[in-house]
Amino acid sequence: MQSDSSNAPVRISVCMATYNGAEFIGMQLESILGQLEANDEVVVADDGSTDATLDYIESFNDSRICIIRGGERPLGPTYNLERALVEARGEYVFITDQDDVWLPGKVARVLGGLNEATLVLHDAYLLHRAGSSEEWIRGDLLSQIRPFARGIFRNWFKNGYTGNCMAFRRELLAKALPFPAKLPMHDQWLGLVAEKHFSVEYIPEALVEYRQHKTNATRITGSGKGVWQRIKWRVNLLKALICGPE
Repeated sequence: MQSDSSNAPVRISVCMATYNGAEFIGMQLESILGQLEANDEVVVADDGSTDATLDYIESFNDSRICIIRGGERPLGPTYNLERALVEARGEYVFITDQDDVWLPGKVARVLGGLNEATLVLHDAYLLHRAGSSEEWIRGDLLSQIRPFARGIFRNWFKNGYTGNCMAFRRELLAKALPFPAKLPMHDQWLGLVAEKHFSVEYIPEALVEYRQHKTNATRITGSGKGVWQRIKWRVNLLKALICGPE
């Protein structure tokens, strides 16, 4: 699905944070690149992978892929992704994980939503291993586990935004970057900024297979942190929403 206009402005930036994702990164990039045109880009921020992640990415030999290599210390998934967002040049920005699968038609469906809204969120199939086998099967829909509802207070208190199901116009970045200090995860912050300043559309259709395994950066149910840590995060989010990022 490539265009002939190599000198055209960047249309879509797909931003991905990677860390030791060699097992699934090839399948994910194949599902993404097949839906992009020549004037699109995939911006990969790697957080110092020690496996073959970068080798797999480079093996695609695709000029649309831009790799930002890790620095002296790991940043974690949120602030590593921020590096990719800073470098994104596209009019439309898609966020993706390193280990999911984009379903056919995702890009076209989301771009249709972005004609009307600044941020689009969609549903996903949760992908699980079939017992102890190597086979991956679809389970519940994400919406059955983490239902989405609009509203700043609702999503400040109980986040309904999931990063790998989000895309937005680049105007959101002007309000959302730089990320506030001590941000728990990027998706809640981006969703709250969109709720405050822009329009949001939810597509009740699964457009991604969201792979679930022990090393997921984001937990679908619960943060794994104590109640006081969760309170601190919400206080910091509220301060950032009112006063802007520090």
